Amino acid sequence: MKLNKYLLFLLIFWSFMACQKENIQRNPFLQEAKFTKRINLRLPQYIKLTQDNTSIVIDDVGLRGIVVSHIFGNYLAWERACPSQPLSECSQMELKDNFTVRCPCNNQLYHLSNGQPLNGSSPYPLLNYQVVVNGNMLTISN
Repeated sequence: MKLNKYLLFLLIFWSFMACQKENIQRNPFLQEAKFTKRINLRLPQYIKLTQDNTSIVIDDVGLRGIVVSHIFGNYLAWERACPSQPLSECSQMELKDNFTVRCPCNNQLYHLSNGQPLNGSSPYPLLNYQVVVNGNMLTISN
């Protein structure tokens, strides 16, 4: 009987431990930007994204705009605000090519396939937004 109580205690303890959220460090430089942006891939300004390994900049959403990429068959959306800098005049990422963006404040490069820094010592990756694909429509949101 004592063994059953012990096993029950362990089961409940591990259940609670499994439900705890992972300790994720929040980026202190970037606050939440609530938005939903719908993109019709048939429109001329977005048709480039129908091809793989392409990226475009959209300036009217997010904190400093977003970069939408179609890389290796996946659609991804990233915030253009530099994740390693407070918001300022120079903290808007520049699209370097279809695979990388650069922060003009510190020349930090980030890869658009995973948001990770390619050089320098940034402790934060690019801020990623959700992309839902429905036919020729992309819905990007936070």
